[in-house]
Amino acid sequence: MSRVNGSGSQDPHVEVSRVRLRFGSREVFRDLSCDFPRGAISIVMGGSGAGKSTLLRLIGGLLRPDAGEITVGGDRTSGTSPAEVLRARRRLGMLFQNGALLDSMSIFENVALPLREHTENGEAEIAERVSARLASVGLEGVEALLPRELSGGMLRRAALARAIVMDPEIVLCDEPFSGLDPPNVARIEELLRDLNRSRGLTLIVSSHHIASSLRLADQLVLLQGGASICGDPGELSESHDPRITEFLGADARAHVALRAAAEAKA
Repeated sequence: MSRVNGSGSQDPHVEVSRVRLRFGSREVFRDLSCDFPRGAISIVMGGSGAGKSTLLRLIGGLLRPDAGEITVGGDRTSGTSPAEVLRARRRLGMLFQNGALLDSMSIFENVALPLREHTENGEAEIAERVSARLASVGLEGVEALLPRELSGGMLRRAALARAIVMDPEIVLCDEPFSGLDPPNVARIEELLRDLNRSRGLTLIVSSHHIASSLRLADQLVLLQGGASICGDPGELSESHDPRITEFLGADARAHVALRAAAEAKA
């Protein structure tokens, strides 16, 4: 891990240490190490094929690395102990790319699915929890609808309700802005920021939207060459490292200008 200005993350909630992963002849991670601070919004960025979604799946225990260690709240999702992996997974919710709702099930049944599979809650408690989580993402009254009856932005919010229905400590969000128009990108940004602030959730988000990432993130994790460069948006935007400036481009310059303007008004 290369960290801008040498600063380290405080109280890491998720730790990725010296991870190696290869798919056949393609090396995805050569020696990946990065930490994700508790209660922070960390956004994972990188070019196509850099391993953004793969990193989230490793953290979630959906993939195992060839070498290295991944811990979630002290428990290893990379470990061989089923009990330890289960403890780690219980801390996690996941918003999959494009939502991944089941087309044949209503929105209510989609959001209720984790509760039915992993708890012994009664129907009244499930109904109350589902309605509350849908309301928290601005989706009152959609329980009976099928996924195809919602817009793209509403689908993403329904999937976010499912990701938080089990009250996780950490939510992994895989490309939550993909395919959305600017108003819906802004709405999802607002929801993620509110979940972080109101619930104290640790959010780990993969994204290729540079401008929204600079606005939203407490920490950026830039994946390049099988390793990572970490820092806060200000540090990376002001960096002279060509690996960073070439990737962030004009969005970084705009972010620096906006920060300077805000500081001048303060």
